[in-house]
Amino acid sequence: MAARVKAMEIACVFSPDDYRKYLEEVGPSADGEFAKGFQYSGSYCGRNIEKIYQKAVEHGVYPSLSEAVTVFKKAKHALVITGFFVLHQKGAEGPKGAFGGCETDGPLGALAVLRALCARGVYVSLFCDVHNGPVVKKAYDTMMKYFEANDAGFWQCLHTFSRCLPFISSEGSIEAAVTQKVFGDKTINSQEERSLCTAVELGRALEEAWGATLRPVDTLFALERLGAPYRNIRGRDIGEHTEPIDCLFPLVEGNINEESRAALARMPLEALRSAAHVTVDAKSLAVGDGGNEVGMGKVVSVPGVGDLSPGGEFAALSVNGCVRSCDVAVLGTVSNWAGSAIEAACHVTWPAETGYVPAMRSSGSALEFALLEAIMAKPTLAVDGSHNDRPMSVDGLNFDPYHRRSWKPSLLLQEFYDNLWHLAGVTDETKRRRVK
Repeated sequence: MAARVKAMEIACVFSPDDYRKYLEEVGPSADGEFAKGFQYSGSYCGRNIEKIYQKAVEHGVYPSLSEAVTVFKKAKHALVITGFFVLHQKGAEGPKGAFGGCETDGPLGALAVLRALCARGVYVSLFCDVHNGPVVKKAYDTMMKYFEANDAGFWQCLHTFSRCLPFISSEGSIEAAVTQKVFGDKTINSQEERSLCTAVELGRALEEAWGATLRPVDTLFALERLGAPYRNIRGRDIGEHTEPIDCLFPLVEGNINEESRAALARMPLEALRSAAHVTVDAKSLAVGDGGNEVGMGKVVSVPGVGDLSPGGEFAALSVNGCVRSCDVAVLGTVSNWAGSAIEAACHVTWPAETGYVPAMRSSGSALEFALLEAIMAKPTLAVDGSHNDRPMSVDGLNFDPYHRRSWKPSLLLQEFYDNLWHLAGVTDETKRRRVK
């Protein structure tokens, strides 16, 4: 099992050439699955995320897929956070008047993790803010309709264990008396004020979604979510388009972006978590593909990583690197891939209590295509920041003919899932056990 999960982890990060060198030292598993899974390595597209991975491992900071599953096994209620706002002239008009939309990388991977947790009886709340929420909710609703039509049993499981939260804003409504007492008549715009408002609004959204059945969030999971200092891959500050939900994650230790770090530290983590119905000792996990995402401070703060510039096309590290850390980080050349790998890894090491067995060999690409098509349609207009136009793509990789490009360019997306789920032991003959 460990070799299978390791293969999934490596497939999200390394290039084929690097993996061949790895095999020379470690050797494949007996049945060759280890090597087969790696044929679909994300870093073939040139992002070079493996450099960050290697630096982190050298310094004892291990971005472990298996460790992420271990943490999830103890979860009772997880908050899943995604949504990275991209400025784009062909996007929709956002709350602040700027044109853009939620990036296509993020929602699909977050929903893969949501499915994995719900299938194992973990309650999941999907975070939505006013900037990215329309896209995230559209993806969630499309997923629910997909399973309602194709697998009523699992639809019932998702209906029971998951909620897509109401949109929140750091400028949302706090009780008038509290607002007046704390903020007076001024606009809520400082980092401390926005963080507090976000935490309070999240708490209210959870209450609205779950009612009397609400239990505290004990696990935080962020996938492709921009974190402080809120700079995109080109170093542009887009904080006004990003609600500071990362305030619930711990700050990194060390001397990275000390000015931002000092400002953020003025809001005690314990107080913010309490306001948001998050336990003080909640575990935190994160997925990123560049360094500016929530939780990636765990690897960005590693000596030498801040000097790297993946692919030479941007610098999401150094002063642009996120100052929020996490307990467990998972890296992927594309964050959606890491989300799918977590779903597959859960199947390998954590049997589903609900009896659900994923059959992604037959439904994987169909579901992903349906989700991507839905979020890119009007009115949500999700965007890929790598393109001036709006093709069906994620991080510059077109869905057709092959969303996750490999060294075999004629392969279809379905074949990626065939191999990922082959590693997980799911075959065409695997019988789907319906949720009772």
